[in-house]
Amino acid sequence: MSKTESPYLSAREEWLERYGSYIEGRNQWRLVALVCLLITAISISMNFVQATQNKVVPYVVEVDKLGHSVAVKRADQAEPVSHRIIQAEIANLIVNWRTVTADIGLQKKMVQRMSSFVIGAARGATRGWYEANNPYERGQKALVEVDIKGIPLPVSSESWRIEWLETVRNHSGVAMTSTKYEATVKVRISPPTTDSQIIRNPAGVYVTELSWAKLLEQ
Repeated sequence: MSKTESPYLSAREEWLERYGSYIEGRNQWRLVALVCLLITAISISMNFVQATQNKVVPYVVEVDKLGHSVAVKRADQAEPVSHRIIQAEIANLIVNWRTVTADIGLQKKMVQRMSSFVIGAARGATRGWYEANNPYERGQKALVEVDIKGIPLPVSSESWRIEWLETVRNHSGVAMTSTKYEATVKVRISPPTTDSQIIRNPAGVYVTELSWAKLLEQ
């Protein structure tokens, strides 16, 4: 007995043969399009995240013998801070710390510059000095001129010694007293990572410990 062939099954088979490959191809392209859309969405999201993040590149600034900036290098690519830079920053710190002027605006700037270079115990030491020797009150009666005597010299891998002469003058410019001092400072290098640090302390030279005394030989 022969098997009767259904016209509906024959038509379905013919339709599948003719259009099945088209349908399969369409489904594959849909999958590819979906993957592309997903990749695009991820890429846009990552770009947005990067755009909203503040990325600060640290820099190291080189100075000349007068303490003026002469070169700028990326801190993540730069070599260790040279002794010349450390010496200049230590000398500037002493001048900004101990100078007394009648110009209140200038005095404020000097105090702010000094505070940008001291941290830890050194910050506490300088704060105690200002409490006992308020520069704004002293400036109403006398002026103090600071003269650095030679470049700071290293006494260890982290500590430096510096000498200076303080001359107290009246507002007429007449010298009243002159006193020699020496200080030992401990230095730590910490490259800047924020905009404010780059502006205030671009070399990243910080004094962590500070002790000073009068020199006996005057």
